Amino acid sequence: TVTSAQGESKESSTIMGKKGGGRVRVKQVGPKGPPPMVNPLADLAVPPEEMIHLPPKPDSNITHVWPVEETFRMDYKTFSAIYPNYLDSNKTVKHGRRISASDAIPEPSVYEIGWALQALNIRHAVQPHKGYSRDAESRWDNEGRVLVDMDAVANALGSVGDAVIMGNDGAFDVDD
Repeated sequence: TVTSAQGESKESSTIMGKKGGGRVRVKQVGPKGPPPMVNPLADLAVPPEEMIHLPPKPDSNITHVWPVEETFRMDYKTFSAIYPNYLDSNKTVKHGRRISASDAIPEPSVYEIGWALQALNIRHAVQPHKGYSRDAESRWDNEGRVLVDMDAVANALGSVGDAVIMGNDGAFDVDD
């Protein structure tokens, strides 16, 4: 037994460091560092073979150009975009409908719009995986957009007569 300067007695096996009553260092015996972290939810983890794997996201840059012969010559970046929401009678103006509800149709698809433009012989490009920013649910339910060459539309319909007039908002109005 060793007595310190303060009069305390301690076991000599636990004292290390300087003799003579200075500060005493006690050395820790055992593993160094913090204990390893244990995940408390490890028992609830789903094994990889039982996990749900979602299909990969489709490429939003896919574009189907019509007429096909102009695939590499057509610069469709200057075309006007038509989203199906513009023509959907089930949507409100707030959700993106741009024509009157009486003139609109329920749930048009980009392919139906493309077929109508083909029947009118109008140059266009269908981008089936683009989303409409104003309506989040249309990105899931009715995605896509059609890029239309409006200059060709004005020339084609304008040659028929004065049936097409461009309004102040940039929209083409067709007279009956």
